[in-house]
Amino acid sequence: MSLHRGLDSARPVLGTRPLLWAVVVAVLASLVVGMSPAVAAARSSHDAIRVSRSFFGLHDASQRAYDHVPFGALRIWDAGATWKDVETAPGHYDWTHLDSLVAGAQDHRVQVTLVLGMTPSFYAARASRPPSHLRAFRNYVHAVMARYRDFRGRRGISAYQVWNEGNVSTFWTGTPHRLAELTRLVDRVRDDVDPRAKVVAPSFAVRLQGERRWLAAFQSQRLSGRPVWSFYDVNALSLYPKASYDGRLGAPEDAMALLRQVRRQFARVGVPRGRPIWASEINYGVGSGSAGPVGVDPLSDRRQVANVLRTYLLAAANGLGRVFWYRYDWGEVPGVGALANTLLSDPNDANRISPAGRALSTVEHWLQGRIVLPSGRHAIQPNSQGTYVLVVRHRGGLRKIYWNPGHVAQVRARGADVLQDQAGADTRLAGRTATLRVDYRPVMLDWRR
Repeated sequence: MSLHRGLDSARPVLGTRPLLWAVVVAVLASLVVGMSPAVAAARSSHDAIRVSRSFFGLHDASQRAYDHVPFGALRIWDAGATWKDVETAPGHYDWTHLDSLVAGAQDHRVQVTLVLGMTPSFYAARASRPPSHLRAFRNYVHAVMARYRDFRGRRGISAYQVWNEGNVSTFWTGTPHRLAELTRLVDRVRDDVDPRAKVVAPSFAVRLQGERRWLAAFQSQRLSGRPVWSFYDVNALSLYPKASYDGRLGAPEDAMALLRQVRRQFARVGVPRGRPIWASEINYGVGSGSAGPVGVDPLSDRRQVANVLRTYLLAAANGLGRVFWYRYDWGEVPGVGALANTLLSDPNDANRISPAGRALSTVEHWLQGRIVLPSGRHAIQPNSQGTYVLVVRHRGGLRKIYWNPGHVAQVRARGADVLQDQAGADTRLAGRTATLRVDYRPVMLDWRR
């Protein structure tokens, strides 16, 4: 805890006393290629990743986020629009609320992913159970896809997720094989009804070893001789890290460590390396266990902002296709408090955006352009001092984004024009050599043509 307080008090500091050898190397490099050293380094590497608007995803049942934050994808979950909410009697569908959610997304040019669970009470004893007859699920999937392939004259829903967190008993108490059968069913209905829609695999929690074993059991399923991954287009993970690791708070870098573990697991069971992965849910400080909701300790605004920035920066540089933050309108539970430590809006009023919510605009700006990774790298990695450096080439020049999650470190940058802190405030540097102290809060340097 004292470490966290110490880093909270640190501020980026600029200096002008360069190391002699660094200046010599930088000047020689710029003379050879006729440009700043930062731009030269970027152009000698390959352009790896361009981030789309749909990369920035949210959960929001209130429909208030449209007025406050930029995002391009909505995952409809915990919004009163599950299968059991829509099918109110066998074969009778009440589309009223789901229509309003889809229409709101259409009006704001936001792509919709709909989670297809949970089971109505007249098809199973519990919503987490698979339906007693798969035909009931097939009929619902057919009805929803037929309705939203062309809704109000445009596409309504672009992706359908088979189920939510298949390895968490709150949501699924069937077998891996039965979940694989539901996945194949969704794929077949998609092919018949809306071939342009994407099928997203059930999401899976991955922070516990038992959860990862369950995911491996699902991915190992074969139906009629075909692997289960052949029946969907996108993998999906709930990338919540543990609330703490050896006395420190779980952080975005821990979420990426989970992603690396799962990718190795996918490789072992034969999931194609190029199959996209979406972070279907992510936040920090979230507890686990069977005792019910667990409140979390509040986190400073600075750390909440840093969590949002580092999450989207790391996710983009690690090749995730979409990141759905859970959630914009997450309020407090009476008698418990907040269930996560990084909130995008006031938990008592979703009309009031938080500093962490405003950070979405900052990171969207920082990621405009192309992420440049060194040759042979497929993801961002910290340097020997633990500092992350993310390079983004844009039309006006080049950005470098720096942070160090563990301690305060120094970096030097020659010729940068602008420093922007995590709140989006600019400091003009006039092209001088800057000595920059960085900590857990990302900062961006911009070299402009």
